[in-house]
Amino acid sequence: MKKLLIIVGAGGSIQFGMPSVADVDTLFEGWAKEYFPLTAEPNKTLYTWTKEQLKAYCSQNPRTSEASYLNFENVLYTMQLLSELERDKEIRIYKNRLNAFCTLHDLPTVTRFKREVAKAQGNDFSSMQQLLLDHLLNEMRTRCQTIAVSKKDELAQLQDFLHTLQEDFQLGFINLNYDNVILSSLPNLKTGFDHTTGEFQRSQLYDPSWNFCYHLHGSVHFDMRGGDQVDMHGIRWNPDLHSRFRQNSHGRSGNLTGEGIMHPNSNIIAGLDKANQVLKEPFAQYFAQVDRLIYEADAILFMGYGFADFHLNKLFPFIRLDHQKTRKVVILDYANDGEDGLVHRQDDWTIRLFATIPSNAREMGHSLSTAKEYKDSLEFERSNNPAYPLSVWYNGLLEGCKHPDKFLKELQ
Repeated sequence: MKKLLIIVGAGGSIQFGMPSVADVDTLFEGWAKEYFPLTAEPNKTLYTWTKEQLKAYCSQNPRTSEASYLNFENVLYTMQLLSELERDKEIRIYKNRLNAFCTLHDLPTVTRFKREVAKAQGNDFSSMQQLLLDHLLNEMRTRCQTIAVSKKDELAQLQDFLHTLQEDFQLGFINLNYDNVILSSLPNLKTGFDHTTGEFQRSQLYDPSWNFCYHLHGSVHFDMRGGDQVDMHGIRWNPDLHSRFRQNSHGRSGNLTGEGIMHPNSNIIAGLDKANQVLKEPFAQYFAQVDRLIYEADAILFMGYGFADFHLNKLFPFIRLDHQKTRKVVILDYANDGEDGLVHRQDDWTIRLFATIPSNAREMGHSLSTAKEYKDSLEFERSNNPAYPLSVWYNGLLEGCKHPDKFLKELQ
């Protein structure tokens, strides 16, 4: 049976009650007020201050599309860089090479944990990042606990859609989301873990059969249960989302990169520099398989993916040079009615898409010109070059789930 590789991004979860990228930013704003509000402006936080400084700087770019592309992951990464720059001076390590050439602007005064008033320091940025990730995991688990009931109908639609795809394909998921949406629809997918003991099992990853779901950036089911000194931060699988989890990133030492950046020791990966962040079990083992999985795939479906993870994107372009196999590529996404078709677009998403799956925008279908026209006709925008097959669905996931036969036709 043929193999279908499905890349699942945030757009594959939003209609199931999971937060969008913008929603996460709003949640971070609220949680940061509990720990690091600005003393002079209590309604703002150290997170807000960092974001506003970035926006003010990026707004000088005359290309407004680039200037507006700023999300919580950019802010988290900037906080990491600020933390390392400041701590290098504060504790006199003198190893951060940038400090030999630049001087930071004055940092604001904050009220730490509702007690101490002081100018922000490097540790404040890293502490805030760790606390925000812990809160995000708790929030995600709370939402995932009730999905089987609160989103019963939506899950049934997704399950029917995936079961139809399984009639022609073995499925494999590279899941970039932390939630349990896919596993709630197909609970028997392999994850690389023994769900009874919680232990990570490399043998699952090297099994040639498919039908897996690898959470490349972490999962609500990941748990740091502790163990001996060597395995203190080891990740296990916890199937019970109502139980007590022990991620506690804020209370753990970080993971230092060769470039001198300290990433939080968390059950999930967030922010930039993901190529360094995946160098830990089980993320490293997942990522090590991706090139092989793309090679083995007969077709690829991007489900709600924004093409913003460059470490992943760079593994795909070779499929256009593989003369042994032509892989159908389908993108299941949502676009506003006024959005143009790909032939007329030059935004960040389009640029990232064509860098990941090299194609010629001028070869995309010309019968319809706007996303609304494609949505109203329940049609895909298609490439007319059979050597570079590409089909784009603009109607969103749940509308797509109503038409699995249309997707099979594009993927076969």
